[in-house]
Amino acid sequence: MILTHVTLLAYLLNYLHWHCDLQNRTVSPRFLGWNDDASGLHRFEVEVYLLRPGTLGSLVQLGTPEISTTVTPELNNFQFVARQPGVYAVVVTVYDAANNSARARKIFNYNDQPGFEQTDEPIRFVGSNRSSFITALDVDTTTLTLSWAGRFITKQEQLSGRVEPWPIDQNTIDDVYGTVFGLRSIDAVSGAVGISSMTCVFRVEKYSGDDGAERPEVDSEMPESGVTKNCSTDLDKETATLQLASPVANGDTVVVWLNVSDHRGQAGTVPVKVKATVDRTRPDITKQEFVANRDSIYES
Repeated sequence: MILTHVTLLAYLLNYLHWHCDLQNRTVSPRFLGWNDDASGLHRFEVEVYLLRPGTLGSLVQLGTPEISTTVTPELNNFQFVARQPGVYAVVVTVYDAANNSARARKIFNYNDQPGFEQTDEPIRFVGSNRSSFITALDVDTTTLTLSWAGRFITKQEQLSGRVEPWPIDQNTIDDVYGTVFGLRSIDAVSGAVGISSMTCVFRVEKYSGDDGAERPEVDSEMPESGVTKNCSTDLDKETATLQLASPVANGDTVVVWLNVSDHRGQAGTVPVKVKATVDRTRPDITKQEFVANRDSIYES
C-alpha cells in the first residue's frame, strides 16, 4: 500500500494560499488529491490547533486541539469556526482501509480586528500651521505635501512570529512557507496591522465653499473646479504628494480624498476628506486701538 499525499498538500495549500490571513472566522477547506493503490481511502482525521508560544519563543502545537473530527472522503465537508484571533494549524491525517496513514499541516492566521484606529491629530499641508489653510508656500510651487503623521495608529501587535516546524518524516508534509517545496523553517504569515494600503485623489477648486461631493472619479471635472487627479502616498513617511498642473492661487481650495485601508480590505476602509484654502493675504489694519482698562481707550 502506498498513500500518495504530495497532491493533498498542493490542494490544501491551494485553498489556503490566498487566504493565509483570514478575516472570516469560518474555514471550510477541502482535502483533495489523495490516492491509495490498494485498499482505498477510508477517512480524514482533522485537528485544528491554536498555536501558542513555546519555551524557545516560537509558536508550537500545545495542549488539546480546538476541534478534532473525522471526515469521510465521500462527504469531505470539514468546517472550523475560529473563536478568537490568532495563528492556527490545520492538521490532516489520512487513513486507508488498512489503517495506513500519512499527514499534512497548514498554518493560517485569523484576524478580524481593525488594523488601526484614527486619532484627533490634524491632517495638514507641510508648511502650514493650520489644517484648514495653506499659507507658507512658495508662490511658484507645483508640488504640495500632505502629512497625516499621528492620525492613524496601529491597533494591535503582530499576531505571530516563527512557527516551530515538524520533524522531517517521509509520511509527513509540513506547511511550505516560501518558494521551495519542503522548506522546514516555517513562518506564519504576519498579522497585517496598521495601514495596509491608501488611495488618494485631489482637485483644486476656485472657491472655498463645500460642494458636498463624495469622492470623485479620477479625471472627472466639476464646474469651477479643476480635474480630479491621483496623488501618491508614502505609508512609511505618512505623507501624500500632490503634483499640480500649475501653482495654486490665493483663494484656491485644495480638496483631498483619502481612502485608508487595513488588512480587511473594503471592510476596514476609512474615508477621509481634507480641505485647505490658500490664504496669502495679511490683515488689513486701518486703525489701532490699545485698551489699557475697560474705562480708558487710547488711540494711536
